[in-house]
Amino acid sequence: MLTSLIEEAEAINWYEQRISLEPNPQARAIMENAQLEEFKHFGMDLEFLLRRTPKWRTALQAILFTDGDIVESGEQAEHELDLE
Repeated sequence: MLTSLIEEAEAINWYEQRISLEPNPQARAIMENAQLEEFKHFGMDLEFLLRRTPKWRTALQAILFTDGDIVESGEQAEHELDLE
């Protein structure tokens, strides 16, 4: 599943590169729509992995969807993992 997550991230990046170079608005819209599917797949793969890897879930819960400094959140997550 980790390989699938990596492949979805690569697909998102490929679409991003193609979208940024595409001059035709309709072609860009089609690629943006396809890229949304890759975001969904990435999210599902990540959630699958987080449900089966408690340390990952603990670390990411302290970082994702939070306000404030991302690096500080990461440091806090690392500290919390050291305590377990």
